[in-house]
Amino acid sequence: MEVRKTSIKGCFELQPRIFEDTRGKLVKTFHEGMFSEHDLSTDFTEEYYSISKKNVLRGLHFQLPPNDHVKCVTCLQGKLFDVVVDLRKESDTFGKHLAIELDGEKGNMLYIPKGLAHGFLVLSDNAIFLNRTTTVYNADSDTGIHWNSCNINWPVKNPILSDKDRLMTELKDFITPFN
Repeated sequence: MEVRKTSIKGCFELQPRIFEDTRGKLVKTFHEGMFSEHDLSTDFTEEYYSISKKNVLRGLHFQLPPNDHVKCVTCLQGKLFDVVVDLRKESDTFGKHLAIELDGEKGNMLYIPKGLAHGFLVLSDNAIFLNRTTTVYNADSDTGIHWNSCNINWPVKNPILSDKDRLMTELKDFITPFN
């Protein structure tokens, strides 16, 4: 697996090896030894996937301390415009974002440290998004910032949103608990 640094400290694009032949392909999305070798968390406690249609935007989500977590995300099928925003007040990139395309054919993943908000927009007709986290979902800690308050150049101007995401706090009004 190739581990690529991004513009946000602690956030990495992971490119696994893909084994492909006439029967199909195999993509190994997690290997404890490889993650440990690169000082990446290996204590994932929850994993889930969502299926979304084109122009659905989910995010920008995170959990507050003490239930904040590391995430490792990928697109199993389709294509996503995947985004993180740095909410760590001591970070050189506080308030800045990173956007990357996650592609089910390419198999790439994004490793997201604690203190970053995360969201994605579906670019393909449908997409299957896989999320692995180091803490279990906690409704009392679940929150986010408004998807359109971080100067992100989203490829769609009027995405399909949940009521929850439509009503999130803007970044400028968010008081961060992340160091």
